Amino acid sequence: MGFSAVNPVRDDVVTTPPFMPDLSVKEFGDAMKLDGTVTPARMAYALKDAALSVCRELKSWVSFVIDSDGFLTLAEYDVAYRTDKSFSFKKAVYNTAKAQLTEHYRDYDTGRDASARSKELTPTIDSCYRNARNAIADITDEPHSTVELI
Repeated sequence: MGFSAVNPVRDDVVTTPPFMPDLSVKEFGDAMKLDGTVTPARMAYALKDAALSVCRELKSWVSFVIDSDGFLTLAEYDVAYRTDKSFSFKKAVYNTAKAQLTEHYRDYDTGRDASARSKELTPTIDSCYRNARNAIADITDEPHSTVELI
């Protein structure tokens, strides 16, 4: 067995608001290719924060689905309508959490190349936020972009 400077990711569960699926810290780390340099506790915190943020944005959609169709979970909705909105929810949360972690961790680099490295991470952060916005749009059946003529 070789030496590893990174922490193995525990499989903790992050509880989300009712209706939405709970989230696995290990699944998040694997899906977003986090190598363990981010501690499981920080990953869990980022997931919880991101889940609450995404759920706030989906609040009216969730209320509509519960009131109109009577579903108690997103998984029930997926089965009834043969959708994969649970995957889109995870995608939105995972990308939001990774963007937040990347923003915070780029602040900790104190080497000579800190400024250059920070600029290199900006496209990654922007891409994660874009992926999250698109996933939320997929859940609410909205277009990914709005174009308006002036």
